Amino acid sequence: MGPFARQERGFGRRRSPRLSVGLRARLITPDGTQLVVIEDLSLGGARITLPGREEFTVCVLRWMDFHAFADVAWRDGASVGLQFDRALTEETLEATGQYAWHRPSRERQQRLGLRAC
Repeated sequence: MGPFARQERGFGRRRSPRLSVGLRARLITPDGTQLVVIEDLSLGGARITLPGREEFTVCVLRWMDFHAFADVAWRDGASVGLQFDRALTEETLEATGQYAWHRPSRERQQRLGLRAC
């Protein structure tokens, strides 16, 4: 992988390295859609932060031009671990990491008036 976002090596139960990306995304559940933050991303799953404590077991995670169907693997308050039904491609992970590395900081986004997805 190229020099983008912070990469964490797989430890413990993790099967693949994770990228710390901090990207805003849409979470689609049977009960509706909400904005979330993808804290980290790997080929097989993601850790997201919810704005509240919505209960769901399956979802679609949408970010940039990508999406993934997922099951909830674990919960810890507003933090949720997702396991993707199908692994992401290396290209998807690379593109997401490149965007995360080059995007303006949250403060700069607010100054520029940029909106979340």
